[in-house]
Amino acid sequence: VCDGAPTIPPLCKTEAAVTVPAAPTPAPVPDDPAASDELMVGDDVCITGYVMDNYCIYTTGNPGVLLDDQSVVTLENPELHSFYCLLDVGVCYNSGFQVLGEKNPDTGLHCPGFELDDTDAVLEVARALGKNGKCKTCTGEEDSNPEYGYRATIKGKVKSLGDGSHSAAGPPTLTDIQVLDESVGCDGAPTIPPLCKAEPVAKDCSQEFC
Repeated sequence: VCDGAPTIPPLCKTEAAVTVPAAPTPAPVPDDPAASDELMVGDDVCITGYVMDNYCIYTTGNPGVLLDDQSVVTLENPELHSFYCLLDVGVCYNSGFQVLGEKNPDTGLHCPGFELDDTDAVLEVARALGKNGKCKTCTGEEDSNPEYGYRATIKGKVKSLGDGSHSAAGPPTLTDIQVLDESVGCDGAPTIPPLCKAEPVAKDCSQEFC
């Protein structure tokens, strides 16, 4: 027993160290999916679809119809487009070509896809494939050579983005193109054309009967 208050050891007076947990490292912010899907100039593109001349899409009416069968809406039934119209008729092939996107189930129409900046490359491959007959510039001699609905796999680079209008200036344009058999397909998912993603414009019925 001590005379008076006992002595308190120094270490009993030291405050215990408090461990402060380190601030958690923020989780990485994922890329915006919409931004990553946005097409840019210089991007590589691969798509398989119907190849169509601009004249039959934009010049024969609204909607455009096939020049050699005006009962057919071009973007509704491109499979009925003859190789003759596509490859023999100057007003058609001189208007330039584009590869169409898939058919929109809501509208029943194929969307405009990509303009192709090399008409000669398309003519060379398509004429070698098409059946000689009604198509005078086609050189295929087999019964299996097609006469209607030219499809191809197109690979290229985006040259310009297009202005989105209902004209040949609307879709993006591809350069350095390869025109391949449709059976080649694409390595991985094909490119979806921007105009196939565009929201349909609502019709304004305020000034007319709908």
